[in-house]
Amino acid sequence: MPLRASGFANQVCNTRQQRIKFYMQQNKENENKNIELKTTSLERKLKRLVPPNVKKVLLCFLLNSYVGKALKFCKIRWNLFGGKFDYSLVSDKDAAKIFWGTWESAEIRFSKRFALTKTIVELGSSVGVTLGVLSNIRSQTKFICVEAALENFEKLSSLKTLLPTNNEYILLNKAIAYDVDRVTFEFTTTTGSKINETGNELGSYVDATTLSDVLEENQIEGEYTLITDIEGAEEAVFYKDEAALKKCVLIIAELENTYSHTIDEQISKLQDIGFNLTERYGSVVVMSR
Repeated sequence: MPLRASGFANQVCNTRQQRIKFYMQQNKENENKNIELKTTSLERKLKRLVPPNVKKVLLCFLLNSYVGKALKFCKIRWNLFGGKFDYSLVSDKDAAKIFWGTWESAEIRFSKRFALTKTIVELGSSVGVTLGVLSNIRSQTKFICVEAALENFEKLSSLKTLLPTNNEYILLNKAIAYDVDRVTFEFTTTTGSKINETGNELGSYVDATTLSDVLEENQIEGEYTLITDIEGAEEAVFYKDEAALKKCVLIIAELENTYSHTIDEQISKLQDIGFNLTERYGSVVVMSR
């Protein structure tokens, strides 16, 4: 279970930057603890029975760079999740992860099972792996994908040309942030980039937007699914933009402990405004109503 450390953190950390560092370390430590499992997925339960050493050997074999090179050489354009992807857009190791389905696997598995609305809003689309899967198994669906990192957004835009034409795709190069017009966004890795809150000037400026603005500008008035993985920035949506969640019937989110709220506190907040915890795999949750 995630550590509820708000009071302790405030006692031992005297500055905002220190508190941020405290919680980032806490997130890293949580990754090494036993995964909390609240799921009906038989596949997940069976995987827990496989010895860790066996898993490690298999992953080393399947996820090496030579597999990625082979995918690119053979011009493979699909993955085991049933999605489409252009592996030339990513590194060899990332290509192998995407092909075998270990890239953001919990979010994608949950999305395939639960994201059934005709409008899907994804915050933190990265290079479009989730989009590549869902667009290939859904039809007549509007996808709104928000990605702050320009490096990822350019790859996401390239992927769009491979996707089925029976869906609508809206891609936005913006960051989800509140009470500001733009933010400093630091690109570190394809999956780990985030808003720079440390006070230094590392990164590049990105226009900010809110979930409410995204919905209004794209005339979303009916029910929708929210998929979000924006390195902890989704807490601002939960606490500052409840109105945007009124028509949201499903949230799939990878949550993080932040200097303001723990994962458990964010789940409780969503429950307070009408969502139920449907399934959970580690820090990835499905909240529905």
